[in-house]
Amino acid sequence: MDFIDFDSFSNDEISGDTNLPHPQPALSLPITSNIESFGKKFSNFNSLTRNLLKFEDNDDGISEENTERITKENELADKYAKMSLSFLKKEERQYDYTEDDKELKVHEKEPASSRLSLSTRLSRVLNESLSETLMREIFSHLEDKYSNYNNSIDELIEPGMIGSMGRKRLRGKIENELIKNQSLVLKEYSPIIKQLKVIEDRLSKLNELNKTTNENINNKFKFSNELNTKVKELNDEKKLISLKKNLLIAFKAKFTLNEYEEFVLDSGDINDEFFTTLKRAEEINANCSILLSIDNPQLGLKIMSKSNRLINRSVERIINFTNKTLSNLYSLNSKSRLHTLHQCMRYLKNKLNYFSNVINTFVDSRSKVLIDDFLGQIQGNLDSNGNASTTKQRSSSISSDNSSSRPIFVYAHDPIRFIGDLLAYVHSLVVNESDTITSIFTIEDLESEAEKKEFQNIIRDIIDKILKSLAKPIKSKIGQIISAETKLSTSYSIFNLVELYSMMFSKQLSDSSEVSIALKSLVKASQDRLTSIIRNRLASIKTSNSAQLELNLDLQPPEWIIDFYSDILPILDQTTTDTIFNFTPEENDNFLKLIINDPIDVFFDHVVKNKIFDSKRDQLILKENFLDLTLSKILPITIVSDKVIEINEMINNLTEELTQLQLDSILKECELADYYNIVNMICPFTDDFFEVSIYEPIKENKLYTKDQVAKLNETIQAYIPNALLDIQSSLLKLNPPSIVNEVVSNSFLNFLKFYEKFNQINEEFLQERFAWSDYDVATLLGVEEAYLEYKELVLKSSG
Repeated sequence: MDFIDFDSFSNDEISGDTNLPHPQPALSLPITSNIESFGKKFSNFNSLTRNLLKFEDNDDGISEENTERITKENELADKYAKMSLSFLKKEERQYDYTEDDKELKVHEKEPASSRLSLSTRLSRVLNESLSETLMREIFSHLEDKYSNYNNSIDELIEPGMIGSMGRKRLRGKIENELIKNQSLVLKEYSPIIKQLKVIEDRLSKLNELNKTTNENINNKFKFSNELNTKVKELNDEKKLISLKKNLLIAFKAKFTLNEYEEFVLDSGDINDEFFTTLKRAEEINANCSILLSIDNPQLGLKIMSKSNRLINRSVERIINFTNKTLSNLYSLNSKSRLHTLHQCMRYLKNKLNYFSNVINTFVDSRSKVLIDDFLGQIQGNLDSNGNASTTKQRSSSISSDNSSSRPIFVYAHDPIRFIGDLLAYVHSLVVNESDTITSIFTIEDLESEAEKKEFQNIIRDIIDKILKSLAKPIKSKIGQIISAETKLSTSYSIFNLVELYSMMFSKQLSDSSEVSIALKSLVKASQDRLTSIIRNRLASIKTSNSAQLELNLDLQPPEWIIDFYSDILPILDQTTTDTIFNFTPEENDNFLKLIINDPIDVFFDHVVKNKIFDSKRDQLILKENFLDLTLSKILPITIVSDKVIEINEMINNLTEELTQLQLDSILKECELADYYNIVNMICPFTDDFFEVSIYEPIKENKLYTKDQVAKLNETIQAYIPNALLDIQSSLLKLNPPSIVNEVVSNSFLNFLKFYEKFNQINEEFLQERFAWSDYDVATLLGVEEAYLEYKELVLKSSG
């Protein structure tokens, strides 16, 4: 209260004649000025508020006895107030507060200790926050409190001793009230304090007990820590020893074989246990790569050397067992031995060099047996009883029982039976060999499909290699017979046999097998031989004089073409495939050309070279007859249907030539040949279009006169009645009646077309017509129906 700033007022101001002056601006203090946090600046302000509220009811005013004391207090308060004002003015001069930038500028003219002391004292008072509502309530109580002092208000604000005394009395009352209130509060806490003292005693005892317990625990902990350390060291040592022991056990199990296992690999029987031990030895050898990577690889090298020796010894034993078993196939009747052989092959399969050597050895032995049996069959090594000599036979589990049957060479005089028996014998060898090899090398307990497929390929490859030795003898022997055969029917039978067995072998062997390739080459050789026989026969016919002498004036086909087709056509008629002799499409076309086109070319060449056929009509009739015979021969055979169409086209062309030749003959007999040529020179006739005015240039010809047309009319009337008989007599040697009728009809129709058009030209330019109309001439020639049909077609097309 001593440092509260009181402003002094004049008597006039106090009397109320004038308005109170405005309060001075707030001091620039280095503390927060927010009113919400103003309560924080006062310490114990809440308690002060409660005391003031209680003091409100007990205030009795200021007694007169204390007037002097109040006066002295006022003077003392005045003194303190002036000191506070002077101190605050000094503090105010040290700060400049600028309204514009809201920034505090400190002038360090006074020591910092004075500012600090004031701030400390104020913060001690203003250290608790009070809400505005509470502040308002406090000051309202103060106002009510001071309402009893309205008469002595001047004493409270008096700057002198009286004011100081009044303020001191007020302060004393307030402090008295605060003491009473605080004592009431303290009385409330006295039971709690007693209980706390009891708790304090107990806590002190508990602390002593805790201290003693902690000391004991620390001692025990120290002892336990030492024990745990020793136990840990022992456990670590135990783990290290156990680890070393396990490493040694694992190393021994992973990198060493015991004495029994070494005995099994070196001298034991080859069975499941042998292969299990061998697999473990190989794993040890593979694992030694880890030992080779350490600083000292001697241990790994030593172990590898020992394991390699055992593995090599085991592989040699496996190879010897496999070779011995495969060389004596009768031993495979035992299932256990066959199972062991399969295990050996499965093992050797992963070692290609060893497996190849074993397979090659087996293939060589089997090939030698087969080739000896084959040569014994075709070379005739007979004994005194007529049976195959046993000196050349080998023991074989796959060859057929040929020792008791007659050898194939006995039938060498019959090429068809010889080749059939030879191929049947080879087929039996192939089937038996395939079955045997399949039964030997088929492993039933294979689980992987890839491994099964691999062994199937191995079986196929072994069969092909074994039978490869038979390919050259078969090809050589049968090839000799094919090349020496000259009969077409025999060559065809040989071709059928070779083709049949080639198809049968293809089911047993792969396409890459030497035997299959040899048989396919024999099929090709037989095809070539058939073609060669036909080609040679045609060549001999072409150069044969007798074949040319067969042509005579009767205009009939020669006999050689009948003989030629008598051998070939039955063969073609037996063909059931898409092409002849299973030729390729190109080869089939060439063969058809050989048997159909080439004979026709040979015959036509003979006709041209023969001097007796000067007449073109005879040549055409002879060619027509030859083509008609050829067509009649090949017509029932469906495989040559394309050639039937081709021969029909050739016949049509010859018929058109013969028709034109007959037309020229008719025009010549009627003396119309020159006029026919002149008209066609101006514009050739067509059935679709005819215009008389186009032929006006004919008037410039000197031969085209009325007198000449009159002579032509007489000649036509003299020849036409006999024309049909003359033409028919000239075509009597033409064999096909249909062609004869076609030639006669077409030649007469062509004549009538010219006759009718030429008659129109004469009527247009000479005003002259022939005596007979075109219908009259058609009736005399016997083609009135055909001509009427032609006229109707012309009318329909023009209309």
